[in-house]
Amino acid sequence: MPIRSYQSGDEEAQARIYNIAAAALPGFKPTKPEEIARRYHAADSDSKMRFYATENGEVVGYAVFSYVGRLSFPWCLPGAEMLREPLLSAMLCEMKKRDITEAWAAYRADWSPVLAFLRGHEFTEKRFMVNFFAETSCLPAADRLPANRIVEHLQSDELPRVVKLTPALFVDIDVHTLNRFLWENPYYKFPERLLALKDPGTGEIHAASLLVSDDRFADPTKIDSSMPCFRLGAFGTERERHKRVNGLFSCVFRNESDADLLLHAALTTTDGTAKLTLLAAQAPSDVPALCSWYDRHFQRQGSFPIFSRELLP
Repeated sequence: MPIRSYQSGDEEAQARIYNIAAAALPGFKPTKPEEIARRYHAADSDSKMRFYATENGEVVGYAVFSYVGRLSFPWCLPGAEMLREPLLSAMLCEMKKRDITEAWAAYRADWSPVLAFLRGHEFTEKRFMVNFFAETSCLPAADRLPANRIVEHLQSDELPRVVKLTPALFVDIDVHTLNRFLWENPYYKFPERLLALKDPGTGEIHAASLLVSDDRFADPTKIDSSMPCFRLGAFGTERERHKRVNGLFSCVFRNESDADLLLHAALTTTDGTAKLTLLAAQAPSDVPALCSWYDRHFQRQGSFPIFSRELLP
């Protein structure tokens, strides 16, 4: 039963396999070949990161991974489940060749068969990505900005200082990647929505925030918050593919009181945000101070686990 890399037209077989194999799982949403093709036409796509198991000339299983180490469950048609092992092995072997040191996967917490497979193959639960939302009318009024704080637009050369506010959030992201994502992102039409709370005398940054506001993006209360989707603008997720969510607010800080001030400033000093009635957020469970601050002002929606496995040379 050979395993080969991608060939033109495999999107049809991939969609069919996934839609059959995952149909019974909670929250399942079918995919279409054109959706898969669109992802594969992205600049960071590589056909050698996609593996297909064939039987009598028919594709009966597949598995894929990305350059950041995220891999898929090996999806197989009923009766071809024995191909999951060789598909996983093929992915891990290719990842090691590319010097990827960690393989990881993100799926719904209630997809028990998928999570059981990962646990059975040395993947361990590393963190949860927690989703939040808040009604802007319910947010507490902020105190007047104190004399020892000012709000300014964040500049790209200040990013190293922003990273130091919450280094655990950016452990896998270099400043160059962060800079390119924030200042060259086609979905951020308004760079002024990057704000910094500073000491007026020294210029020290005490907090930084990003607010994504676009009516074309999804309403956070109308999407499945348990699906493994990273939200565009959530600090620390810059290397991932994203769900675009209207009102996404992300913040890093030293003290919660500074974050409070910057939240209020983001909603009152940026053009066009007064119409926002909802805010959304996303934070990893292994940065507890950040989750604790969101819990003060936002409501938890859903979350999804991330499983990882170290890849030894």
